Order: sequence, then C-alpha cells, then structure tokens
Amino acid sequence: MFWDYVFRFIQGIGVTLELSFWSILIAFVAGVVLAIMRICPSPPLNFFAWCYVEAMRATPILALLVLIVWGLPKLGFMYSEFASAVLALGLYTAAWIAEAIRAGVGSVGTGQVEAARSLGMSFARILRTIVIPQAVRSVVPSLSGIIIVHIKTTSVAAVAGVLEITATSQIINVETAQWLWFLGAAASYLVLTIPTGWIFNMIEKRVVFAQ
Repeated sequence: MFWDYVFRFIQGIGVTLELSFWSILIAFVAGVVLAIMRICPSPPLNFFAWCYVEAMRATPILALLVLIVWGLPKLGFMYSEFASAVLALGLYTAAWIAEAIRAGVGSVGTGQVEAARSLGMSFARILRTIVIPQAVRSVVPSLSGIIIVHIKTTSVAAVAGVLEITATSQIINVETAQWLWFLGAAASYLVLTIPTGWIFNMIEKRVVFAQ
C-alpha cells in the first residue's frame, strides 16, 4: 500500500510538471505579444494590452480558474479540467510576464530609440537590434521570480480536480490519515523551484558575460 501511494504521489509530480510546462508556454507567448502591444505606436493596441494586464493583475487566480472551469461551459465552451487549469494559469501569468518585459524595455535609453527612428529604422528592427538585446539583462531576474511563483501557483488546480501534487497529497492524507504527505508535497515544490532558480541564475550570468 505504501508504494502504491508513492507511485500516485510521483504521478502527481508529473502532472504538476506538465501543468507548469504548458501554462508557462502559453504565458510566455501571450506575455511577449502583450508586451509588444504595450510598447508599439498604436493607441488601440496599447489600450487593449493595458486593460488586459490590469484586469489580470487585479483578479485572484482562483477566481479566474473558477470562471474558466465552471463559467465557460455555461457558454458552450467545453474543456477538460486540466486544459482549463492550463488556460487559467497561462492567461494569468501572461500579464506579469508582459509587465516584466515592458519594464525591461523601459530600462533602455530613449535616446537610442529616437536615434534609430531618425535613421528610418522600423519598429520591428529597433526592437530586434537595439531594445531586446539590452532589455534581456534586466528581464531575466524578474522572469525567474515569476516562473518560480507560477510553479507554486499550479496548486490552485486542485480546486478544479486536477490531480497534481497538492490534490494528490490531500487525497492520500484522507485515505491514510498521515499528514506527513503534505511535507512530501512541500519538498516536491522545493525540488521543482530551486533548480528553476539555478537555471535562471546561469542564464543571467551568460547574458551578462555575453554583453
């Protein structure tokens, strides 16, 4: 019985990893798009991105998850609990990634951008050759914190019935009356987040060395 519980617990860790991967992928793609919309010379796109970012940052992730899991099916959009959790986590974290990228872009001197414009460079070329290479250095530490928090935030998926680490620990605790499984859950999150921090530290050092 013990090894059966261990196997189920390992499965929960696998679900958390899968949940984190897909939701972070969505968050990065959406975050980059939103960041570009925030800084591009188009007032409608600026306004839309600003509204999205502010709405997401003002909405608790649990409320967003409940809305997507039980609200969207009422409108005819049917998804699995796992897909709903991925969507909610991805859309939520995208706002924070967008702000981190925008802040990194804002750290680049406006004089360089104005000089590039005076030379007739396009907005896309300015981003690619001037802004992004310099903004990466300040963005990496912020992204590290966002991703680490995101991995821990995946625990809210337990509310939707996704059998990730937290949900699995709770079920096993009910069946065995052994609260030590929650210590295993805490240790599992440490195992996932600490190496993530190391990876981003290495990326940051490489970026600084390259510049």
